[in-house]
Amino acid sequence: MIREVDLVSYLPPFMQEYKEPVAALEAESPEFCVIWKAVDKVLRNRFISTADEYGISRFEKLLGVYPQSDDTLESRRSRVQSKWFSKLPYTLQTLTQKIIVLCGSSDFELTYNFDTGYVMVVETGLELCGQVEELESILDELLPCNIVASTKNRISSLASGSFNMYGGIAFAEDIYITS
Repeated sequence: MIREVDLVSYLPPFMQEYKEPVAALEAESPEFCVIWKAVDKVLRNRFISTADEYGISRFEKLLGVYPQSDDTLESRRSRVQSKWFSKLPYTLQTLTQKIIVLCGSSDFELTYNFDTGYVMVVETGLELCGQVEELESILDELLPCNIVASTKNRISSLASGSFNMYGGIAFAEDIYITS
C-alpha cells in the first residue's frame, strides 16, 4: 500500500505556477513517504500472515509463546497461528483443522480406530523449525488423556556425494593429594 506522494498535484493549477508553495510541498513529500511507510507497517503488523519480526513478537507476547533461538519468521508465524486459532470444543474436526493450519501445503495423514483401542497416528511432512514441537503441543492440548497419540514426521530429501565421519574420545583425570 506504499504510495507515491505528490503534494504539488493537490494545488490548484494557478498556484502551481508559483515557486514558493511548490518548493515547500516538494520538500515535505519525503516526510509524507515516511509516514505512509509507517502506516503500511502498522497495517501489515495487525495480521499474523503479513506481520514482520516486530509484529510477530507482539503476537507472541500476547499469547505467551516464546520463540526458540533458531526459529525463522515462518516457523514463529506458524506457531502463533496455531495458538491464535485454538477454540472450544475440542472435536476431531477441530483437531484436523488445527493440523491443516500447522501443515499448510504439506500433506498429513491422521489415522485412528477407536473401536479396538484409543490410538491415534499422525504422519506429517513438517520441515520448518519448531513445527514438530508445535504439533505435539496441539495434540497434548486437544486430545483427552485416554487417547494415545503417535506422531511420525517424514522429510524427503535427495543426497549425493560422500560423507566422512570421524570420532575420538579423550579422558583426563587430575588427582591432588594434600595433607
